[in-house]
Formats: sequence, C-alpha cells, structure tokens
Amino acid sequence: MAKINVPDSDNTVRLRAIDAQTKMSVSAKGFVQPALTGHENLNLTSVTFLIEHAELDKRVLFDCGARKDFENFSPRIKERLNLNVRGLKIEKDVHEVVEEAGIKLEELDSMIWSHWHWDHHGAPEKYPPSVEIVVGPGFREHFIPAYPTVPDAIFLDANFANRTVREVFFDDAFKIGNFRAHDFFGDGSFYLLDTPGHAIGHMCGLARTTPSTFVMLGGDICHFGGSFRPSPSIPLPDPVPSSHLDAHLPIPCPCSVFTDIHPAGSDSDLAKTTPFFEVTSSPQSAYLDRAEATSSIRELQKFDQDPNILVCIAHDPTLLNVLPFLNYEPDKDLNDWQEKQLKEKAQWGWLNELPRGGKPGRPMLVEGVWKEGELIKDFTKLAASIY
Repeated sequence: MAKINVPDSDNTVRLRAIDAQTKMSVSAKGFVQPALTGHENLNLTSVTFLIEHAELDKRVLFDCGARKDFENFSPRIKERLNLNVRGLKIEKDVHEVVEEAGIKLEELDSMIWSHWHWDHHGAPEKYPPSVEIVVGPGFREHFIPAYPTVPDAIFLDANFANRTVREVFFDDAFKIGNFRAHDFFGDGSFYLLDTPGHAIGHMCGLARTTPSTFVMLGGDICHFGGSFRPSPSIPLPDPVPSSHLDAHLPIPCPCSVFTDIHPAGSDSDLAKTTPFFEVTSSPQSAYLDRAEATSSIRELQKFDQDPNILVCIAHDPTLLNVLPFLNYEPDKDLNDWQEKQLKEKAQWGWLNELPRGGKPGRPMLVEGVWKEGELIKDFTKLAASIY
C-alpha cells in the first residue's frame, strides 16, 4: 500500500467531528462524469471538525458549514443559490452545535475555511472578534473588501468587521505527499495542505491523531467517494460487504453489480481498481480548474491508500453513519479511528448512491429549499438583517 511520508512528531491534536446539520441535493453533472442514468443528483451532507491542542490550549474549527439564515448571504450569493440549488435544508448552525456541546465561542482561537464557498464559512459575524479567520492563498485579493463596499461581492463587510483574517503562505520547500504544506501549530500536530482545483485558496487539513496516524480533512477536494475509490491498493471487494449496503439489495452483493456500470466497461479488473468518476467537464462545473482538481484528486487517492490516514471529505453522507459526532456524543473523538476500523467502515458507502439491479440510485435527500418549515422559492426576496 502507498505510504505518505509525514515528518515524525509525538505531538497530536484531539479531533472531533461536527454534523453541520445540512442536507443538499445538487446536479451530478456539475461535479462528476460520466453521467449515469439513475444518478442525476448528488446527495450531500456536511461534516466539519473541532481541533484541540491541549498543551497549547488552542481550539480551532476546520470549516463552519452553511448558515441557516439565508437572508444574510450577500445579494450575489442569493442569486447563485437561485440558479444552482435543487434541494437544501439546514437545521442548525455550526456555532450553535459547538455551544450546545458546552464549548464557549470565546474559547475558540481560529476558524479555518477550507475555501470560500457559502456552505463552508458559516456565519462568521456570530463568533467573537477574537476568533481569527484562516484562509488559503488569494483569498484577501479576491474577497476583501466585501459588500456593500463592493456591490457584487461574495462576502459581507460585516463578516470581517473587527476580525483578523490570516492568509496562509505555502512554501514549495515543504511538502507532504505532493501537496505544499503548512505546519499550523509549529509542532507537527496539524498541517494545512494546498489543494487547488475546486476553488480559490482551497486547503485540506491533516490532523495527527496518534504519533503514527492521521485524519485528512478533505473539504471539497472532491464531492463523492467514487471520485477517488476504488484504487489499486483498495480494490472494490467481491462481494461488497453487506454492512456497507442498503438492505433492499441481495446480500452479499457481487461487485459485478457495480463494475457493470463502471466506465472501464468490460475490463472488470480495471473497474475494481480505478475510480468510477472523474472531474466534470460541464460548463456548469463546480470546479474552478479541471486539470488542477484532477491532479489534487489523484494525490488524494495516495493519501487514501495509506493505511495510517483516514480521509474524510466534507460532503460524504456515509460519514454520518460511521463517525462519532460532537452533536450527539461530545465526549468521543476520532483519535482511535484506526483501532475502531472507521476507515474500512467508511470506504464503500457511496455505492448506495449508484443505480443498480435495474433500480435508480438513492432519491434526493431533500427536494426544494426549506427554511423553518417553509419552502423558499426566491433567495433574493429574503430581507437581510446584518447589512
């Protein structure tokens, strides 16, 4: 199996996952290809993370999810949401989950945004001004100043008022795998990785959970498990374990059910060891640069093949059935993920989204946009309260 060379360190962080209480259904063609009949939509949930460094007394969020008060997005984001969202329901803000777990927002030091998209930056003005925002390369140039200073801006001036926005610098001299890396705490316990392709300044995290094990916080480096699985070191099992599949199918399920729809076609060996999908080439692509995104996903695959690294992309619904979450089990963390075999348990859940046995894939998680039990038809009609 592939091994990623990470600098040695005995320093670790405590890592807890947060269910960002978001359900989304989006057009699959904006994210992956080839198009499969019966897989026209991608169902996305949202996972963020709380990182704690006990010795330094530091607490950091990695991603802040979406905000449930849609009215307080900028006018430009509201227009984009009108065009792109098929289904959306946000039941709680990440900052609310954190507070309900008994953690005061004043105890946080930083909120790291994997990238600038609306479903990752939360409601920053709800956090105390002492909580800095940490962003990737190019963020300040493209997004500050904000609305209303810049009429068509993505963000609001209120999002950054009286708050430090720190842009990470990546040096070509320090890499983990082939990603440029930044040692966030300066002691090898948590790294940020420069992972371009999806959006300006996109970053992943690499949290050291024991001296020899890590969790990769994937953000939106890709949006679907079938974009980087299976792989030569992690081939599609035959049969696919019943624990990974919905009960409506025969159990155990032969992998031929899935290799039959793989773009490799009749080459079953290739279908068992190469990802099902590649980055879309659609004009409506969610990826800023297809070539860079493809390169980043190929490198992600190497991390996934390392038995000491658990990869968690932000929008993988399988994670909600596998990981412990701050929302529901606040005393549990991910530091013993290897002992509990969470990597193996999370690998093949994405197969449930695919068509098989003459049946379409999983239906939309949510149809239409919902806010407090009401169907929202036009984001731009919602009156803002903070600008």
